[in-house]
Amino acid sequence: MKDIAKFAGTTLLLLLTLTLVSLVFIQSFMGDYEWLNIALTVVYSLAVLAAMVYDGLQRGTQDCKYAALMERQQRERGHEITAAERARMYRPAKGWAAGFLGMAPLLLIAVVAVACGQEPPVLVTLCVRISQGAVLGIFQYVDGLLPWFYLAAPVVFALCVGIGYMAGPKMWARQVRMMEKAKKEKRRRVARRRKKKTA
Repeated sequence: MKDIAKFAGTTLLLLLTLTLVSLVFIQSFMGDYEWLNIALTVVYSLAVLAAMVYDGLQRGTQDCKYAALMERQQRERGHEITAAERARMYRPAKGWAAGFLGMAPLLLIAVVAVACGQEPPVLVTLCVRISQGAVLGIFQYVDGLLPWFYLAAPVVFALCVGIGYMAGPKMWARQVRMMEKAKKEKRRRVARRRKKKTA
């Protein structure tokens, strides 16, 4: 659980960082041209979703790498894998758990907003818009869907983390193939040098 909580914390920190970027920089580019505002909103929102997927992917790949290392030590040295070490290994459910745990504060605020009805108090609306500032620009185009949109955004973020984490084994397998290919190429170069020296 400790490892999942740490993963969730880094996920939430990433989203808060993207929120800060949105509030400080992205909004400053908004102008009088509606088409430009829409384009910036869509591009940045997609970038946020991609960042959440990548965050999950990176962690999933790291966990697969760690699992391979532990299994190798167990096989070659007879190392007994501890509970803490096993918790750091790849498990499909970890990505989903960390994603939703990391988005729990946003979900809680969103639930309060939904419970308040179609016109939540100003303070609640302000908290939601600050906590979900990474997709702040979308709010002006979905007024008819509020406050339900508040609830959808953190769920989508959590799903992106889980989906990215699930792709970790494929990314790790790809890295293994690349490392094996690099080793084979290195052996070929060494063999060619030796052949030239003996010729």
